[in-house]
Amino acid sequence: MIVYKAGETSKAICERCKSLVTTTFAYRDVPFDDGTGLVKDILCAVCDRCDHVVAVPPQSTPAIRRARNAADVPLEVMLFAPEMELLDLAIWRIDPDAGQRLRKPLLANYIRRFVDDPATIASLQATAGMQSAGRLRADKTPKRRLSVKIAPKTDHAINQLMAASGLKKTDLIRAIIHQIDKDLVRPDRPAGLEKLREIAWVVAA
Repeated sequence: MIVYKAGETSKAICERCKSLVTTTFAYRDVPFDDGTGLVKDILCAVCDRCDHVVAVPPQSTPAIRRARNAADVPLEVMLFAPEMELLDLAIWRIDPDAGQRLRKPLLANYIRRFVDDPATIASLQATAGMQSAGRLRADKTPKRRLSVKIAPKTDHAINQLMAASGLKKTDLIRAIIHQIDKDLVRPDRPAGLEKLREIAWVVAA
């Protein structure tokens, strides 16, 4: 890996200039691609023509990750203990060694799936309705707190699903977990399990 210093020069394609330009490495504040925040004072390659940041060297990646983690949004909901058990059992079927690290990516996978297919909103509402009808019978069931940090785009997707379904956040997450149960826990041979195992291998590496 090449390690750069402020003042050194290189070449890169500048999106503003639409050409290959000479760049000079300097410390700048750089916004995230999704516009949700920025990472302050990192080394980056700056176009000598238009003064636009055109590249970030690998040595600045740790600082970007720390800033990104700080910008994440907390997701906290109270679940019945059996629901947390269903979520963890689904994770265990995917990768017995992944543990809690797979909770967030598995939920995010389903959140994205529902956002991308509005026709599935009705099934979420129906699932939430069935769980609500059985809630009185579960009054003495212990509860568990699900607490993870999610990216702003995932938080935005959750808000989209809440608006489309009319469900509160807790009911939405509970309905998603019961869908995970239907897909991954109940079947003898869950569809798409191998693909999820590939994802889990990367997440739990």
